[in-house]
Amino acid sequence: MQMPEQVQADVLRVGKIETPKQFSQLAVSVVDGSGSMTEPAAGNITKAQATNNAIRELFTRFKVSRVARNFTFAVVSFDNQASIRLQPTQVGPSLDDNADYDPTKGHGGGTCIYRALEEAERLVNDFLANAPEGGVPHSAVILVMSDGLCSDPAATKQVADRIKNGPYGAKVTICSTLFATIGNPDPAGEQLLKEIATDPVMGYKTIYDGETLRGFFERSISAASGVQVV
Repeated sequence: MQMPEQVQADVLRVGKIETPKQFSQLAVSVVDGSGSMTEPAAGNITKAQATNNAIRELFTRFKVSRVARNFTFAVVSFDNQASIRLQPTQVGPSLDDNADYDPTKGHGGGTCIYRALEEAERLVNDFLANAPEGGVPHSAVILVMSDGLCSDPAATKQVADRIKNGPYGAKVTICSTLFATIGNPDPAGEQLLKEIATDPVMGYKTIYDGETLRGFFERSISAASGVQVV
């Protein structure tokens, strides 16, 4: 049976149906922009290009999610220093899923994960400190991706521990992933990333391509928020 014309018109007018805002979560992608990210990944592109594609696709998928209004995104890239590529931006028209998030732009040096974690910590603390009293619950997830061992593993673990045990530790989840090269294992880098994750089993994954990276970020956000996001 065909849908009445008026009902069809109402459906077209309403468009995507979103659920009411039930919580507010900040997801900070912390992505490696060191020189080794110019090495090839699956799909005949570099790891940096694959990361750019993964972030853009992640944003595109969230923008059509029924729970979109609950999420805010930020992007931090790093080599020896850290840069905020995207200030915290709520999912919606202002979230640009066509921008260039290639982490090597303006980078290309070494691997100092702790400097990026410090920037993510500041963003997360500001977000949670400014949560309105009596409003919806606020939380954050930090998504760390590196393709190798940090130049100062002790400093990275120290910052991660500070985030976990700080005043907002109960509201923050750290997930991590190693963007590995097939045939070139990095057990030390893998071990460090597992150690900084809140859950070293479910909150860590070794990946080799951008699509798997996007999927890991998406599943990590879903697990941290407790809802299926797309």
